[in-house]
Amino acid sequence: MKENLNMNNRSLKYSLFVVAICFSAISKLHSQTELDPMQIISIGAYTPVITDANKIPENPVVNDSTKKLKVDGYSINSKKIASSYDVEPIEAAQMVGEPLTKLYNGLVKIGMGNYKTPYGEVWYNNLRSKEYAYGLRLKHLSSQTTLADYGFGGFSDNEVGFYGKKFLKEHTLSGDFDYTRNVVHFYGYDTKVYTIPKENRDTTIQRLNYFSANAELKSHYSKAERYNHDVRLSGYNLQDSYKSAESNFKASGFVQTVVLKEMLKVNGSVDYYNYRTAADTINNTIITINPNFISKGEKYSVSLGITGAMDIFIKSKFYFYPNIDLSYNIVDNIIIPYAGAFGKIQKNSFKAISDENPFVLSDLKMNNSNHKYEIFGGLKGTLSSTVAYNARVAYSNIENMAMFVNDTINKMANRFDIIYDDAKVLNIRGEVTYQLREKLRINLRGDYFSYKMVTEQKAWYKPQLEVALSANYNLKDKIVARVDLFYIDNQYARTFISDTTSLTGKKLIAQELTGVFDVNVGLEYRYTKKLGFFLNFNNIANFRYYRYNNYPTQRIGFMGGLSYSF
Repeated sequence: MKENLNMNNRSLKYSLFVVAICFSAISKLHSQTELDPMQIISIGAYTPVITDANKIPENPVVNDSTKKLKVDGYSINSKKIASSYDVEPIEAAQMVGEPLTKLYNGLVKIGMGNYKTPYGEVWYNNLRSKEYAYGLRLKHLSSQTTLADYGFGGFSDNEVGFYGKKFLKEHTLSGDFDYTRNVVHFYGYDTKVYTIPKENRDTTIQRLNYFSANAELKSHYSKAERYNHDVRLSGYNLQDSYKSAESNFKASGFVQTVVLKEMLKVNGSVDYYNYRTAADTINNTIITINPNFISKGEKYSVSLGITGAMDIFIKSKFYFYPNIDLSYNIVDNIIIPYAGAFGKIQKNSFKAISDENPFVLSDLKMNNSNHKYEIFGGLKGTLSSTVAYNARVAYSNIENMAMFVNDTINKMANRFDIIYDDAKVLNIRGEVTYQLREKLRINLRGDYFSYKMVTEQKAWYKPQLEVALSANYNLKDKIVARVDLFYIDNQYARTFISDTTSLTGKKLIAQELTGVFDVNVGLEYRYTKKLGFFLNFNNIANFRYYRYNNYPTQRIGFMGGLSYSF
């Protein structure tokens, strides 16, 4: 204990001594104005070294003094609150479209042209109706033309027609009645050789009186599985000025439904006609049935069938024909190749023949044409939204093809008879159509025919080439223009010349008729929605050409008139 006290005393003494020296040095420094220069004498190499600092390794920490309270579990007691909401009906939305075009019940057109050609036509129809439609049509067109060096060529076309439709829930019932009276003169004779006084013109006149009636019942079932059908009944009576008459009664139609997911369509007809002349009476009945299976997909369309026909004429004959139609859409309706084959019995009636050539004899030898087969193929499609095309090649074999020849028994040779011959026919057709909305439409079509006859030298009055160009232009429904150009290639007429070396004293030659080129132009100006004016020109080129031997056409013709809606 004593030793510890001594050591503490000595430590205290040393501490006091050190403090005294420090105070003495500090006071001395304060008393000096300048520091004494310091001289450092270095002996040998010296390397200065800075020792590492002692860092405090601890980082600042913030102590959160907030106390966390313990949360006990909780629950929600939900209760249903009754509420009521009354729904008010909303009216169906209606699209606002363009207003319906105003329609008129009737239209009258009257006009007058050169060659003393009056014209009049009347249409009358009911307005829009969801229950029925009906209307009538009256027409008159005549001419008092006389062509140089040829007989009086006046003609008259008159027509009265009625039609009606009744729209049922799933059917449409329709019918019509027509009466026409067409008058022509057999003017195809040389007036320098044959003179017929005006009072005896009836010896060269032909009057054709035609009555017809048709009825049709067609279904509109929405489901393909049902038996959609179309039934048509028709009949007519035709009489001429030479005690010839023809009556026809025909029942035709089809029924179609779905069988094994494909469409089955069966066509059928019974066609009877009676042809009476001053010398003979002919009865003919043609019965046909044609079942077809039709399949259509996204790219293809296929129709496969067969046609059976029975021709009850002098004796009954049975025929069977293929009925095939195939097409495939390769590129978005741009390229659609198609092909097929079919055949048919063609009825050569007095009505059909006189419609094509009104200068025929009244007593004709009737024969039906047997189209044994026609094979065809081609390409069709659209090149743009406005241009469509169709190119087609067909080859057919025809038995008893009907042709016109001049009647040589009559010295004037101004009427035509019918002859028949077997032929093989090649037909190449091309067609291009341009359609710009309702404003402009242009159609160009050409047909080339090659006939290989069995007996006759030529296919009489059947041209090898036919070309037609038609254009319609509508300028804001104010001005409507129409242009028709057509060309019919050279034709051949069967004629005879004297030949002393022949047993008959005659020699048959094929007389070539120059081709036909014609231009027709029609203009219409609609002054108001009710009143309009029109002007038509025919045969602007002013050519005299012959559609049949010894029958020249009129040269340039024109007609002007007006139209009125009421």
